[in-house]
Amino acid sequence: MKTQKALILPCLLIILGMFSGCVSGIEQASSQASTETEGATDLEGTAPQSYPLPQENRKARSTSLWGVASTVSDGYFYGREYLRYYDAQSGRTMILCSQPGCPHNDSTCQAWLGNASMMVEYKGILYYVLSDDAGERLCAKDLSSGEITELDGWKHTEDFFYQCALGVCAYDHITVSLRKVPNDIRNPQGEEPDVTFLYDLKTGEKRELPREKEGESISVLAMNQEYALAQYARYVGDDPQSDVFYDDYALRLYRISDGSYTTVSTEEENGYHPTGDPSKTYGNVVVFQEKDTLCLYDLDKLEKRELLTMDNIINYLILDGKVFFITEEGPMGTPEQAVGVYYADLETGKPMRLENGGNTQVMEMGLGWEGDSFFAVTWKSGRYIIPKADFYLDNYEAAKPGGF
Repeated sequence: MKTQKALILPCLLIILGMFSGCVSGIEQASSQASTETEGATDLEGTAPQSYPLPQENRKARSTSLWGVASTVSDGYFYGREYLRYYDAQSGRTMILCSQPGCPHNDSTCQAWLGNASMMVEYKGILYYVLSDDAGERLCAKDLSSGEITELDGWKHTEDFFYQCALGVCAYDHITVSLRKVPNDIRNPQGEEPDVTFLYDLKTGEKRELPREKEGESISVLAMNQEYALAQYARYVGDDPQSDVFYDDYALRLYRISDGSYTTVSTEEENGYHPTGDPSKTYGNVVVFQEKDTLCLYDLDKLEKRELLTMDNIINYLILDGKVFFITEEGPMGTPEQAVGVYYADLETGKPMRLENGGNTQVMEMGLGWEGDSFFAVTWKSGRYIIPKADFYLDNYEAAKPGGF
């Protein structure tokens, strides 16, 4: 299927001055960090160095929750039926359609997607899952031409329906997880384990990742041209008496060419402790925890190293060339509950404590993902965009609602 060859996005900078009928203005967030608010800084009143988002190992996200950062400009794409773009510098959001009077409600719209459930942008192409009554399809929308190409598809049957999820996109590959679910809800035993494969975006070739044990789930965290680093876990079932759904976690390095793998870390032998946060990867570097130590795995060097050790780490993630983590300083769920919020540079591993808005109970502003100049965050029960410098300096009032 190939449609919509009208030029939509020859250049995002040009588009910012076009489509005036489809642009709604949003107040621009300040790009200047306040020096009046004290925070955890390398130099007094100065935020630490920030970095553009790496081009490889882009994370796909649900269209109902977040947007996906652009690889060609400082902003992000979002939308379910039609595609929109938020520019972080101008603070404007726009529908990527130049047709005057277009209602943006069918395939004649230049911004049309259909019913997109997940998406990721990579090298100027938007890859997304199109879900409808017929089945699930992996599609690619060329942002320079607007052309949509169907790359693969899985049709529902009378007995089963499919659920498709995208993972990471890197080095012209994307990871795809496919679940086959019985239509008869009275027969949950008919559900088959997820199949996770690497999809070659140039050739269409698919390589299924192997499992060591039956029923294991696989989550690819990062990949390069030769290897994929994946987290494996064993599904233990929906026990109403337990809040544990997976155990026996392991981190494995998978060789793409022949399907072999080596084990990097396991729950049993190394004290591997997973995080529920989706931001585990920064370019070709993955963060993980072993007991009280935060570790990094570098896919370029095929090397594991320890970053820092601290008592009672309860959550961690990696963004902006830094590892962020939370420590328990008072028992959770008690009147004495207290946390500390820190970040550490990937090279030095030196922990720096954040002011956290003065909140000692929970992380005041939750980090979601990042663009070149901003963090996407949850705050005051809403979703916001904040310049990175303002986040570090505890200048939370600089946060804006973005295009959501």
